[in-house]
Amino acid sequence: MNHRLKEPKDLIVESAVIPPNINVDVESATEGGKRRLMLSDNPETLTPVTVPARQATLWHDVVRTTSRTVKHRIFGWHYNKIGGPVKLGITVENKSDAALEVRHIERALEIAPEDGNWIMDVGQSIAKSCLAGTMKRLKPVDRHKFGKGTALLEEFELPEGSLAGFTYDFTVEYAEGHGTLDYVIRTVVSKDIQTDLRGIHAEPLPPVPPPQAHPRGAWSFSETNAQMPEYVVGQSANYRTCATKKLDGKTPADLLFTGTRSELGPALDNRGQFGVIYNATIPIVNDDDEERTVRIYANPRGGAFAGSVRVDDRVYGIPLLRDNTKVCRLADISVPPGRSSYNLSFMVAGSATTPLGLYVITL
Repeated sequence: MNHRLKEPKDLIVESAVIPPNINVDVESATEGGKRRLMLSDNPETLTPVTVPARQATLWHDVVRTTSRTVKHRIFGWHYNKIGGPVKLGITVENKSDAALEVRHIERALEIAPEDGNWIMDVGQSIAKSCLAGTMKRLKPVDRHKFGKGTALLEEFELPEGSLAGFTYDFTVEYAEGHGTLDYVIRTVVSKDIQTDLRGIHAEPLPPVPPPQAHPRGAWSFSETNAQMPEYVVGQSANYRTCATKKLDGKTPADLLFTGTRSELGPALDNRGQFGVIYNATIPIVNDDDEERTVRIYANPRGGAFAGSVRVDDRVYGIPLLRDNTKVCRLADISVPPGRSSYNLSFMVAGSATTPLGLYVITL
């Protein structure tokens, strides 16, 4: 029997008139999570120009470590405009003589036509299943355990004019003994759908530069632990998470997934924090003598937004919020007198626009 949890329900879209002068920047942020993040989103649009050869490596993560176990996440987002179907795949090349094992593979993969609703049918669907832990268990094409050589985790055909969005979570570990793990994970593409993707070992394609500078990189962490400035009961605040710039134009505290922090290059900033679990802490001060109720909304500050959120150990979908006049209620919390704090976590859907406002009011 399949005891996997059901997909999370979406929260409800509401309209709101939000004061313009209550925007607040994130106060501080640190790297979180032990899982590595490999972000394969550049080149995002695959064309004869961006993919000139018959086959190519889109992006990679190169690991050489004495750690026995390494956790990975791959987030990918690729749109096929090459002129015909292509084959995409995920491979792991073991460069060591010692056997390694790829375990606990879970994935969310969505393919949509170019006139599809990418932000919801692909981006939000993946964000919900990743945050909720409801991704599909995947049996790899090749054996879990293998020595020197390249193994195929999965491959799929991407029709012309279609988008593939995907997240893979898995663990790489020694099969037996000790030594150094030495391997390369790749997202690869071939214009010939008969090609054996295991043979593609080329260096990654060069990234498409600005203004089409979609993100890519390989980071040793996959979560953002962000602290908001103090919220005072009775006031209103709209905390700007995942912003490109602070209100004063400087670099935001929570922009951690930068090209310069990537362990491999050339990489580009992951400003939208795609593939990232974003953990937000809101410190709260209640100067009253009694409990007060504080409400937290999600409110897009850059354009259309969707994603997923974990509040009070339950995961929900953040529905399509088309602009900054739309909100969805995340939580109503009872705040005792004195100091307390509230934590929530969210993921940004592929194709969504940031910043995301965490709009806080007192009822």
